[in-house]
Amino acid sequence: MQRIYFLLTFLALTGVSISCKNQQDNELLLEVKQLDKAYENLFVFYANLYDPVTGGFYDGLQKKTPPRIESTCRVISRIDDNGLINTVPDSLKQQWVGFLQAFQDPVTGFFDDPNEHRNIDMRRGRALGYVKGAFKRLGASSKYPYPTIKGNNDIENDVLVHLKSVDNFNNWLEALGWEENPWRAGGTLSAQGNVIASLSSPLKEQIVDAMFDFLADTQNENGFWGGGSLYVQLSGAFKVSSLYGTNDRQMPNANNILKSTLKCIREEECKNSTWVRNPLNLLGAIKPYVDITENEKSDIIKISINNIMQFSCTDGGFSNSIGQKFGTTDGCSQAIITRNALRDWVGLEPLILPNTDSFLKTLRLSQKM
Repeated sequence: MQRIYFLLTFLALTGVSISCKNQQDNELLLEVKQLDKAYENLFVFYANLYDPVTGGFYDGLQKKTPPRIESTCRVISRIDDNGLINTVPDSLKQQWVGFLQAFQDPVTGFFDDPNEHRNIDMRRGRALGYVKGAFKRLGASSKYPYPTIKGNNDIENDVLVHLKSVDNFNNWLEALGWEENPWRAGGTLSAQGNVIASLSSPLKEQIVDAMFDFLADTQNENGFWGGGSLYVQLSGAFKVSSLYGTNDRQMPNANNILKSTLKCIREEECKNSTWVRNPLNLLGAIKPYVDITENEKSDIIKISINNIMQFSCTDGGFSNSIGQKFGTTDGCSQAIITRNALRDWVGLEPLILPNTDSFLKTLRLSQKM
């Protein structure tokens, strides 16, 4: 009789536990779904960024700088991701292609945007990745060949001299300034991914092995790299995580990365929209190798929702930083990636964003096409 009592008690408690979990899951699901309201005017925002004179897109409605490579490629990506690319007239797509092609250096093969204020290796590496992705989406190609390693006689003019040998690469890695800013250092390294992938064997394999040896030797005990604030360290780890993913390698010390990421988002102020997206993508990279509790999952989702809403602007976009009143293409990209990652966390398909048809409607009304 006593055994039956204990069994019934256990079953009752288990049922309560399951019921609470289901209720929590449903609440999180509803919160993530309701997030879409903040994205309803996003494609009107994108349309208003288009400049028919250059064929590119501004970064924000204030138009402080000319249309740029990255802002244009971000909009093209969002258009394609939401199933609009085939509805865009070919004449308009050709304007986008021509805008991007104009930035290519016929000698180096790189695309260099003077309005991007980053170090040269990061700037060129990022632009190359952005443009190659945009051309693929648009079914286009570059005017000139993409960058390649030059012969030894051209070493003085070779912008890829750091990839000519393992020694050169190791010296370059060590000089990236990991202690000062691991976010920038990790970003500069990850921006080389496209170029490293195009190297010939056996140099490519040697460079890749040297890269992961360096990362293994310099990883902090907390799972991140370098110095600075936790968000800066986390963002560096996020940049590095893409290299592990593209090379089919598991990030080391995944449990420490999880603990440090949770500590960061729970305790540190989120001042940049990138800092909402970076933890989610970093956790996505290690999720198969760690156990995340229901309470941790709930914190991750709720904190991310609260954080991303800080950057929602009345112009329909999302800003980069706290206090900014105007949206940017970068802020919007971080918000969209955050939204899709959160949908994945609660088991929802990404789906297209709301009101995507407003993009072409707005262009037509403003006579930009």
